[in-house]
Amino acid sequence: MNSFNKEKQNMKERFFKIVTVVVGVYHVTLGALGLILPVENVISVVEGMKGYTLEKSSQLLPILKFTSSYLLAFGVMVLLLSRNPQKYRVFALPALVVFGTSFLNNIWLFDEIAPHRSGSTTGVTLALILFFFLSILFTMPKRRTKD
Repeated sequence: MNSFNKEKQNMKERFFKIVTVVVGVYHVTLGALGLILPVENVISVVEGMKGYTLEKSSQLLPILKFTSSYLLAFGVMVLLLSRNPQKYRVFALPALVVFGTSFLNNIWLFDEIAPHRSGSTTGVTLALILFFFLSILFTMPKRRTKD
């Protein structure tokens, strides 16, 4: 591999690590907040970040805790991926599935998810999800072959 290709590969891997660290920290933070904060505070965080209006009910607390556990686990998985992309390369696939299905759900369920959410918020959300999906897809490290 010539020096130009090697430098290009190093830049791709650096970008991949930056993207996955951002994704991982975001999800670990949201998951941890969902597990520690009172339900009223979690409702406020969700409304502020996603524009979703959650109605407090007896079922909301276990759903939030369950979802927060998955957010936390996903974040830790992505942080492992960022730490050693070659070793944990397989973790990129679930990340792609999460971002791909999230993108499609935001399009298909546009009016149902958050009917009062502004179009610009939805556009930013969709753009970020697509950015993370494409960034991981196109910069994920290739399998190393033995020379």
